[in-house]
Amino acid sequence: MYVTMRLGLENIGHKIMEIDLALRWRTTLDGETVEVDELLFSLLRGIEAGGQLNLAAKDEGVSYRHAWGLVRAWEARLGQRLLNSVQGRGASLTTFARSLLQAKAEAEQALEPVLSVNALRASAIIDGAIEKDRRRVRVASSHDNTVLRLRENLATNRCLVTLEIVGSEGALRHYRRGDADIAGFHLPMGELGPVVAAKLISFLDDEDDRVFMTEQRSLGLMSRSDRSCCALEELVSSDFRFVNRQVGSATRLIFDALLAARCLAPEEIRGYHDEEYTHTAVAALVASRDVDVAFGAQSVAAHFDLDFESMVEERFYIVMNRELDNPVQQLVHDFCSRLNLEAGDRIEADELVPSVAIMKRIHNTDK
Repeated sequence: MYVTMRLGLENIGHKIMEIDLALRWRTTLDGETVEVDELLFSLLRGIEAGGQLNLAAKDEGVSYRHAWGLVRAWEARLGQRLLNSVQGRGASLTTFARSLLQAKAEAEQALEPVLSVNALRASAIIDGAIEKDRRRVRVASSHDNTVLRLRENLATNRCLVTLEIVGSEGALRHYRRGDADIAGFHLPMGELGPVVAAKLISFLDDEDDRVFMTEQRSLGLMSRSDRSCCALEELVSSDFRFVNRQVGSATRLIFDALLAARCLAPEEIRGYHDEEYTHTAVAALVASRDVDVAFGAQSVAAHFDLDFESMVEERFYIVMNRELDNPVQQLVHDFCSRLNLEAGDRIEADELVPSVAIMKRIHNTDK
């Protein structure tokens, strides 16, 4: 009797290997060690239960001829009869065969707890070795579906990904001080470039960083059709209930810059200090009538069937360090390239993988 190990490969989360330990029986005959065929034990159990070799063979998916030949071969090897056969009355096990099954069952019962514990221990040891071999990638990003898809893509390709959702400024700060390998951030187009985009672009360096543009979208006021709000001025000193994005998010920076450009006081907006962390969350509050107005993305407003007043265009970027592990760089590059293909001809080629100078031009930071 000895122990064998079966490895089961799976791709489920971080655990990719499961180990099953089982007993196998050996005997030495004429100086030669041979393994007792598991099919023999299965056939004997089937005969014990049903009294028919042909039925036991059928249950095991083998022919009667094969089963009978196996039994006769082992009777010869062991020098003991295994079956009592009576014509017309089927077959029964001999005392020796019943003793063989009893010994096997008792050994398995006694050793099963030990095998289970050691199978788990072996799985943990091997999993630990595999986990060390997986590439670890730290991502900090403003909330965006693109970065969620990127995380899924990296995980599918055997990367251990930690994702921290923070504002665009927070993501770039994490990245610049080395706490993240990849960062995702939003930059506004148009009039807000000198105020918002310039500050965020200042975290980037062409020598160290590779930047990819992956999405362009519209931001504006979201409201219900029965309580429509079409201008920022309508929020000030009114009974509109507003919900804001968190401090440090690009959406919050853009909204504050729009207020400042129009000389509107945030303190005069009811709900200005009430914060949520995603576009979906603020839109859901508007749709559920907990608030009347929010500032967010057009696509989310459409999802909740809200009125939308566009006020600014913004782009989402992914940045990674040029010294990042080469296979990870290739995965990110391929992922972003696929998104760029989806964008078609709407975006100029040099804007899809922009330098800092091109980003400054796109976002009007030099004005």
